[in-house]
Amino acid sequence: MMLSAFFSALIPMLAGAQLILTLVLMKGEICPGQRGRIHRLFPVLALLWASVAVQHLLAMVVTALIAGLYTRVKTGKTRDSGPLMLLWLADMAALVLVIMTIVGMPDWIGGVVIAFSTILSGAISAHLLLVMAKSRLQAFHKLLPAVGVLAAMMITVCIVPFTYGLSDEQLSIMTSSVLIYFSLMIAGLLLWCWHLFLSSTVSRVLLALSCLLLLSSMTGFNSLYQHNSQNQHIQLSQQSLNCPAHQPDCVIQRPDSR
Repeated sequence: MMLSAFFSALIPMLAGAQLILTLVLMKGEICPGQRGRIHRLFPVLALLWASVAVQHLLAMVVTALIAGLYTRVKTGKTRDSGPLMLLWLADMAALVLVIMTIVGMPDWIGGVVIAFSTILSGAISAHLLLVMAKSRLQAFHKLLPAVGVLAAMMITVCIVPFTYGLSDEQLSIMTSSVLIYFSLMIAGLLLWCWHLFLSSTVSRVLLALSCLLLLSSMTGFNSLYQHNSQNQHIQLSQQSLNCPAHQPDCVIQRPDSR
């Protein structure tokens, strides 16, 4: 279950980062050298998408498209953005994977969290990749953390109806886990915004740590949704077994009903 929760967090992260890099390549005022350094990051995305193929074969399509794009562009001082059609197709396939992940979540709350985690984890991973590419787009150093904080706030709001739907027993069991994953998210946001607090240069080490913390936090939240849904199905199955068909007055009560 934890592996499934990890992929449910990794897919939005990769898709969000890929979309932001596409925006930078298409609309960003960057020199050929910066464009070439961004192109050199494509193999990183391709390898990560290949790991997702363990659970979703469609990820191999994204990997193949990104690999095809990388082989058809120069990694030096390129004058254009390369065959953008391949990049657009890769983006569309990545979005399909995000939609599949949203649909595969046990309830609407988990789906909304996946949607906002595409913004949150996609922004931090794209920020890390742009810093690794030595991008001079200074506006992104302020814009991406701000967008990430807003997305984290929306994810926090989504946790409220989730916890409200838990029984007292479930709430007592999951409270510590929820607090841990919240702490990871807050720590990741603090490291991400550290350069804004100190008005210093962006550290790729802090961004990498922030990316790991936020990915761990999203993985944890996804595991909570999946674990809670699995427990509810088990309890409903047990109640249905204890409720014979010849007893029409027998009522099956949802585990989360109060």
